[in-house]
Amino acid sequence: MTAPFADPLATGHLSLTPIRESDFADLCRLTGDPEVGGRLKHGVLDEQATRAMLATYLATWERRGFGVFAVRERNAGAFVGIAGLWDHDDDLGIALRYAVMPAFRGRGYAGEAARAVLAFAASRGIGSVIAATREDNQASRHILEGLGFTLSEVRGPADHRVVLYRSGAAE
Repeated sequence: MTAPFADPLATGHLSLTPIRESDFADLCRLTGDPEVGGRLKHGVLDEQATRAMLATYLATWERRGFGVFAVRERNAGAFVGIAGLWDHDDDLGIALRYAVMPAFRGRGYAGEAARAVLAFAASRGIGSVIAATREDNQASRHILEGLGFTLSEVRGPADHRVVLYRSGAAE
């Protein structure tokens, strides 16, 4: 597969580069962490499932010209997590996705990375972006609301409700 179709993004504290094969080990640490996977729809992933996820991320860059970025601290280069755009698997539209390693939570990195991704989406004329999170994931809901997303729907069984948010961008 060829290189992703985007230049790196930079924020005050972070560097976001289109995810690539060389990020696989870091992605495995992220998706295999119970504190991360336990909050995500897919749950904790093993190496094989993470490999499939990376293949999907790379294919999305190739096919759509957008995708998931690896997020690192600008100064130290430490792997923080991921942030980016993907085609929601429930055919709901283009969705914002982010996940941060537990050691980097509470620093505002998820919101900072998400703002950079949303600016990238706007520069590409993507328009409205959705986001989905578990109803009980208050930290993620707070981030989304701080980014200007509005709650649009609650779905799923009572023990596993998902909330859908929509961005304020023009449709």
